[in-house]
Amino acid sequence: MRVPFIDLKAQHAALAEPLRQAMAAVMAECAFVGGHWVRDFEAAFAAAVGAHHCLGVGNGTDALAIALRAAGVGPGDEGITAANTFIATAEAITMAGARRSSSIAPTTI
Repeated sequence: MRVPFIDLKAQHAALAEPLRQAMAAVMAECAFVGGHWVRDFEAAFAAAVGAHHCLGVGNGTDALAIALRAAGVGPGDEGITAANTFIATAEAITMAGARRSSSIAPTTI
């Protein structure tokens, strides 16, 4: 029996037309960074999750770095991560000003 991992086509179908319309509006205004589209997203997302604030970012590395800074991580701190993590994890620790560290035990490889 073949069990699909995830049916992206089915998920996209319900959102296809609203996404096309939203992308067309953004393209028509050439509003690719910042502006009212981002402010509208941040307000809607904050409301959806019950938060007072939301900050839209361009990638996961920035999201991790901002979260670390918001938590007070900075120079003099140590960020411990798994040795086989994606590079963004270690990079975000460095971007926050902390020293990154990772190790694995030879018996658990």
